Amino acid sequence: MNIRNHIEYGAVVALLGLCRLLPERLIHSLFTSLAKLMHALLGSRRRMALQNMEIAFPEKTDAERKSLVKQAFVHLADSMTLNTLITSGRISNKRLLDCVETEGWERFEAALDNEEGKGVLFISGHLGNWELMPQYVALRRKKPVHVIARKSNNTLMEDRVVRPLRERFGVTVFYKKNAMMRILKAVKRHETTGLLIDQRLNLRQGVPCNFFGRTTGTTGTPALLQIRYGIDVIPVFMIKTSPMKYRMTFGESVAWTDNGKPMEEQVIELTQIHQKLIEDAIRIHPEQWFWMHNRWGI
Repeated sequence: MNIRNHIEYGAVVALLGLCRLLPERLIHSLFTSLAKLMHALLGSRRRMALQNMEIAFPEKTDAERKSLVKQAFVHLADSMTLNTLITSGRISNKRLLDCVETEGWERFEAALDNEEGKGVLFISGHLGNWELMPQYVALRRKKPVHVIARKSNNTLMEDRVVRPLRERFGVTVFYKKNAMMRILKAVKRHETTGLLIDQRLNLRQGVPCNFFGRTTGTTGTPALLQIRYGIDVIPVFMIKTSPMKYRMTFGESVAWTDNGKPMEEQVIELTQIHQKLIEDAIRIHPEQWFWMHNRWGI
């Protein structure tokens, strides 16, 4: 482990300690200021976000795209505020539940509780407050929830900050190695499993898809599970509606019927349907997506 990892971890621990002492309004102001500073200083991330925005919204003016990128940086401040308050133990269970209103919850529960069903996998993207989704579901259902994640390169941050945040309220992290078998076991127990599917994979690891009009690689895992095992796949999003308030929407189960084509072709076709659901949600709330990720391998 290098010195940089220790410095990053120390800075985060110091920030969390400060946030245990400050009023919430000041914490939000602090993170908003940090987000604006990051927008100003992190030129490579800002340029990446603008390049991504040009791909996704060629019809918008430069001024409109720059405004959306700045909003995307500032949006992170709201998510960081709530996630920090959760990590520091300043948000009660009741208050966390009260932060979220839901749409389609009954449909989601019915799919999970269907004894004839073969389990549920919810798919989403780095949109709104994605870290809050599994925590809310676990807290409200009082049943296990699992998420698929990539392990951070900074093991101190992963083990002492990121994983504890994710695993509050009964959430379990499945790291990508051996994730497929763990997902299958979880869904057979009618437990919730979630996967973010909007990050780029090279085409040796993933499958090709059209995302905002440009080909890129992405995970085909949800499509493979749906086709091979009949698992219900449901799109879910946690969208900010006002400071510290969110709406969690549960879409309809994605429809699919075996069309007789080779498995590889069916996985590509169904993956495209999944990706279109993510794209449509981003188009509605572009200021809440993580544009700083190199989605198209520019």
